[in-house]
Amino acid sequence: MSESEAPQVEHACERCDGVAVTRDAWAEWSVPEQAWVLSETFDFAFCHQCHRETRLVARTARQGGA
Repeated sequence: MSESEAPQVEHACERCDGVAVTRDAWAEWSVPEQAWVLSETFDFAFCHQCHRETRLVARTARQGGA
């Protein structure tokens, strides 16, 4: 990685450290793009590894993925 490249970030569950996490969000249809475009994200987060509501922790992504 060159000095100008920022490290990749991942979001993890604060309870189990898993990265199979999602957030509630709204998407709206963009006529010019002909695609759903993310318009808002909300605080609610869910971990699909420990199967419960969580808070997300942003961290530098682990080498080779999660």
